[in-house]
Amino acid sequence: MLFMKTINQIILISVSLALAACSSGPKGVRIENGGTSAVSSKAGVPISNLTGAAIGQAVSGKTFQYTRKDGTGFVTYNADGTFTFQDDQKGEGKGRWGATGDQYCEVYGQGAKECGVFKNTGDAYFAANSRLVEMKI
Repeated sequence: MLFMKTINQIILISVSLALAACSSGPKGVRIENGGTSAVSSKAGVPISNLTGAAIGQAVSGKTFQYTRKDGTGFVTYNADGTFTFQDDQKGEGKGRWGATGDQYCEVYGQGAKECGVFKNTGDAYFAANSRLVEMKI
């Protein structure tokens, strides 16, 4: 009988401690960076289509990581309408880019000309058939 009473007391204490641990402190996962939240406080940017000069400003002289249905890699755009790329599978190459009105066009190597809208999503660009994320140093 004394043994059963002791077991019941141990179970009661264990349950009480478990409940106390669950009822205090922050919930979920918190990631901090230098004492502040790692989640950006910046407001989202509405998705927008860029045209002509704005596309040139967005890409000229910059390097991006790209993702396409036929490959991934890095691309650097030049102001003269050319670019160089380093594809993860196919190696390096050159291409051409340009913008007229609301149409952005690009040619990778000897491939076909691909055209489409150039969108800014706030954290990336969508250019014809490529998703571009700027590499910032």
